[in-house]
Amino acid sequence: MNTSVIDRPEPTPAPAPAADAAVSATTAIAKAATSSLSTNDAAKLAKSFKKEVADMQDAADLSYGNFRTFKAKDGVIKEMNGEKMKLGRWVKVHLMAWSRHFEISPGEDGASSSNYVAYSKDGQTIDHILGEDMKSWEGKAVSDYLDHLRDTEDFDKATKREFIDTQCAVLGCEDEPEFNEIIQITLSSSSIPAFKSYQSQLEAKARCVEMGLPGHELPASPFQFYFIREDASKGKNSWTKLRIASNLPAKI
Repeated sequence: MNTSVIDRPEPTPAPAPAADAAVSATTAIAKAATSSLSTNDAAKLAKSFKKEVADMQDAADLSYGNFRTFKAKDGVIKEMNGEKMKLGRWVKVHLMAWSRHFEISPGEDGASSSNYVAYSKDGQTIDHILGEDMKSWEGKAVSDYLDHLRDTEDFDKATKREFIDTQCAVLGCEDEPEFNEIIQITLSSSSIPAFKSYQSQLEAKARCVEMGLPGHELPASPFQFYFIREDASKGKNSWTKLRIASNLPAKI
């Protein structure tokens, strides 16, 4: 985590057609979840809910630059492109879609090393490389490219890292109360466990409802939550990561 993430080139912005549909579907589910349902209706609702959770993956084009992109950095949730806006220590969002990507980094900062930074959607095949001199590696195996960086280019710290990109509608934040755009929040590897835990808990809750277990019901707003910044450290390295909470704690 001590290696800086280097911005990818910014393509022409594209709309996210899934956004309106996601809001509509989630609103319907939220309203239904608060109603009194028969066991059969609850099972149908749970199946619909689980499908929506699954359909969120890759439901929007989150290519870098299509949306204002924010990350946990320097103790806050901070914009990485555009106006460099700071949302503060927390932001309340409605999750619209998510996807993942992998960054293959030489493990060093600097203008020359940035040419070796590559990106992959599946972590197996190189999709894009920043440097023109390395374009011949696009379409080839990530493992082979890592060997090349380490053995031929002498980047001993070359590594592959996973990131999750989320498309979110902002509902509120600490430092910009009037800000309500649809943005991208990118989670680095130390923030990913919190997101996966959130997904797993939603899926388990839906399964309990589908089985008709007493005392279990779907949350009224399952896709609304808070991203909260959190300090992290390991050895001499320190950084900022994100956690997820359904309510804003009294102390952050």
